[in-house]
This record gives sequence, C-alpha cells and structure tokens, in this order.
Amino acid sequence: MGVAMRWLLLLVAVALSCCVGCGRRADSVATDGVAAVSRAEVTLCGVDSLMASMSVEERVGQLFMPACFTVADAATVRRLVRYVADEKVGGIVFLRGDTASMLALSRMLRGHARVPLFLAMDAEWGLGMRLRDAECFPHNSRLSGASEAQMYDYGVRVGTQASRLGLNMILGPVLDVASSGASVMADRSYGGDPAMVADLGVAYARGLRDGGVYPVAKHFPGHGSTSVDSHRALPVIVRGREALDSIDLLPFRRYVDQGFPAVMAGHMAVPALSGDSVPASVSPAVLTGVLREAMGFGGLVLTDAMNMDAVGASSGVYVASLLAGADIILVPGDTRGAIDEVIGALRDGSLPAWVVNDRCRRVLLYKSYLGDQ
Repeated sequence: MGVAMRWLLLLVAVALSCCVGCGRRADSVATDGVAAVSRAEVTLCGVDSLMASMSVEERVGQLFMPACFTVADAATVRRLVRYVADEKVGGIVFLRGDTASMLALSRMLRGHARVPLFLAMDAEWGLGMRLRDAECFPHNSRLSGASEAQMYDYGVRVGTQASRLGLNMILGPVLDVASSGASVMADRSYGGDPAMVADLGVAYARGLRDGGVYPVAKHFPGHGSTSVDSHRALPVIVRGREALDSIDLLPFRRYVDQGFPAVMAGHMAVPALSGDSVPASVSPAVLTGVLREAMGFGGLVLTDAMNMDAVGASSGVYVASLLAGADIILVPGDTRGAIDEVIGALRDGSLPAWVVNDRCRRVLLYKSYLGDQ
C-alpha cells in the first residue's frame, strides 16, 4: 500500500469520530446502518482532527519547503532528518543529484515524517535537469511546435518517472509568455503566443497529474516580458492591466479553470496589478486580489525560492508572504530563522493565528488528495 493511500485511510479513520455536522453532505453515499457522508466531508474532518493534534510549531513547519541536494550521504540524511523531525517542515525541494539517491532519500523520509511530505523537483526539461542519470527532454523553447497530445504524453512520462522515485510535485509547467528573444524566459517559455503557451502548458500539466504528481504552474502573474532575472534583481513588469489580462494572465486563467492544484508566485513587481513595487510573491493585491478572488483559485499558492535576490532575506518577508496569500514558502534562506520569524509574529499578534491555520489546513487537505492522482 502506497504512502498516499495509507494517509488517506488514516484521515478516514480519524474522521469517523468527528464528521457528524462537519459540513454539507453533497455527493454522499449511504451504507447499512451508517449515515451518508461524502468523501470530501470525511477528508476535511480528518484534516481538522489532525490539525487539532498539532502544535503551533508543527502547523508553521507545514508551510515551509527547504531545498536539499539529492545525494544520499550521511550529511544529507542528517540535514533532512533535522528538517523533518526537528523543524517539522511540510516538504523538500530536491536539487542536483542522482536517481538512486532520490529513491533512497524519499524512502528514508517516509519513515521520519509524522505527516506525509511534498517532495518536489524543479524539472523544467525532465528529471535530467536535476538528476544526472535521468532522462532529459528539450528545453521549453523548442517545444512550440508540439501538439497537445505530445505535451500530454510528455507530462505523463515525466510524472511517472518522478513518482517512481518518490516525488509527488513538479515545479512546472512554465506559463510565462516570452514576448521577445530578450526575455529572461526565452529558453524556458513555450513561446510568445499566449494561447499556445496555455494549450501546451495545460496539456503538460494534465500529463503530470495523470502521471501521479502535482503540477505547479509558474511564475504568476507572468515573468515573460522582462529581461531582468529575478535570481539577481527585482524585475518590474511595465505592462498595463489590459495587456496583462490578454497576454500574461491568459495561460494562468486557463490553468486555474481546469482545476489544477498549485500555482507558484513569482518575484516580480507588477504595478498595474498591485499599485506598488512590492514583489508579487508578497503582494496581497496580486495573490489574494487577483489569483484568489478575481480568478477564483482555491488551490495551493507557493512562493518562488525565497533565497533569490529579487525578494531578499529582509526581516518580515516570510510573514508578508503568508499575509499576502501564500500557503507554502519555498527555499527560505535560513529555514530555522524563517520558522522562528513566523512563530514570533504569531506570538506578538502581527500574524493572526487564523492565517497559519488556514494555510496549514489547505496544505494538509491537498496532501490528502494525492491519493486521487
């Protein structure tokens, strides 16, 4: 029995004692002598019951995913055990390494985590982007002539390869529309036609999902119109709202409309959306106002890596991202320090407890859904 199914059964078992009155009973099923209860209701009740047993530190930890190299040596194992057992993080982003190490580390982590982990990889042209002995595929810029069927098959292949190694999340597809060859995303984007980027990206995301992993579309609200690399500086997107709607936001809107589970917020200022120069990843106007409210996205919002120069490691940035609407903070510069910042903000009242509870509940709920992939 896989870890996802064991997790789901745990939630169902926990929920049986608490699900009465937990919500509306849509799509419910009755059995002899048992009141009809929907699967969604049971799952939500199980998540709430689990949350009630979690400490503040455990709830905060679920909101962080630090990075680690994919090398199964003693030092890496110690580091990962510290992340999971001591800092109680919700997941790991795996960097360069090899396939044997990936499989060994994912198996090891299952034995140390009280709550199943999101195990993610940034693999824009296949796992070979990170794992030296894995299959590589063409960079996205060379796929503009592909059909949707080919992109779907490509996604299934990558998703299947990833899930066999214990991964359950791929940081892709890239939905940035590269408007010119000067775009920093020129090699990473499917091209400059928003409709084509949407078609190819959504097909690839469906393939990843059907291959057994969560896709994470990036970099919302669109990184394609700038030559500035957010790894090194803060890009400022100068397009007006109408152009953003018809170009940059179009692929994300299509992705959201298809019900996919996760979106990554980029580190770029978009004044036409936010009214200021705050990076999108920490902007309430962008994450809550545009993504959540205007576009109706109810899934997971991840930040881009928080050790990038565009956002920096300034005091308060982690709290700001949660207040803006993020659920998961990727690759903090100092994981222990980031967790302590959030806990400190809870204690002094600058971060309301409901924010952490809301983000943690969504993370746990989407972990429970992994069994449906």
